Amino acid sequence: MEKFKSFITEAKKPYKLVVLSHDDPHDPNETGVLIRKKSSNVGIDCLLVEMGGFFISEEEGKLFVNSFPVDDKGQVEEPSPKKESKYIKPHEIRKDDTIIMVRGQGTAGLTGNHSWMDIVKDLEYRGFTVINSSRCHDICSDKFMSQIFFDRHKIRTPKTVRIAHIEDSDNALKKLKSNFPIILKTTIGSKGIGVILVESAPSLNSIVQLLYRENEYIDILLQEQIKTSYDVRVIICNGEVIASIKRPVVKGDFRSNVSQGSEPVSFDLTDLERSESIRAAKVVEGMFVGVDFIAAKDREKESPYFIEVNSTPGLIGIEKVGFSVTERVLEKLKSLKLSNKS
Repeated sequence: MEKFKSFITEAKKPYKLVVLSHDDPHDPNETGVLIRKKSSNVGIDCLLVEMGGFFISEEEGKLFVNSFPVDDKGQVEEPSPKKESKYIKPHEIRKDDTIIMVRGQGTAGLTGNHSWMDIVKDLEYRGFTVINSSRCHDICSDKFMSQIFFDRHKIRTPKTVRIAHIEDSDNALKKLKSNFPIILKTTIGSKGIGVILVESAPSLNSIVQLLYRENEYIDILLQEQIKTSYDVRVIICNGEVIASIKRPVVKGDFRSNVSQGSEPVSFDLTDLERSESIRAAKVVEGMFVGVDFIAAKDREKESPYFIEVNSTPGLIGIEKVGFSVTERVLEKLKSLKLSNKS
């Protein structure tokens, strides 16, 4: 994080923004479209790029982004053998005036190409300011890696244990030392998908066997259930809390994701919740992230239980807090001076 901050200071002019996104039927590109729209409101030149089919070209020492055109719904016209693929005019990017915001990298080999993040890492190498960094994405996209970083920096979380193999459920339960129901999570997943409430040991064994049958290399975590009627999402940008919302648990469910139907409302943080949320963002080297936690019983004196840090936070739900969180984030990024390293 300190290395990242070493070349960021106050800027003298607005930056240009390139949002690398991907529209997927299971994960529509709503936030990318919102960012593009709000950028125009605050005087920022924003290009929304579809990662499927995009590439970087170079001509006379200048770099250009090439993308299919992205419409008002965040969608692109798919390439067809009967029709020539149409690209937008190559868009020049410069490390001294362009921020690269990565939102659509997906999970390499599953919901995204390995090459997408390879290109992002190359842009980092060339000196571009990338939000969030590839390292931040690597940490946040893997719940087990996130847990390792949380434990390393003494960030409070629910008790968590990894299942090491298909017959490891009983041993993992002994290590967890928690009563049922418990939470089972696959280490890769978002929007509440891959999170299961488990009521008994026989159910746990059956679920684990089924998951391993579908994917013998799957990684699974067991976690104690912290009973609550809500969780909290905090949007943090450059070490500052921009907004926070309370997400009530969905009726008939145990999850509170907006994508699962939760109706968020504005939420006032305690000083401790604020400082610990900022610290959690720093631990994963996040510049612009969503931090999720379950509040402690004594919110003034006890740290909350942190669930995860999201390196590509959705902004649709949190826009309902009474002001445009997206515009506030974009304004906050105006205070950055972009890399001028060679």
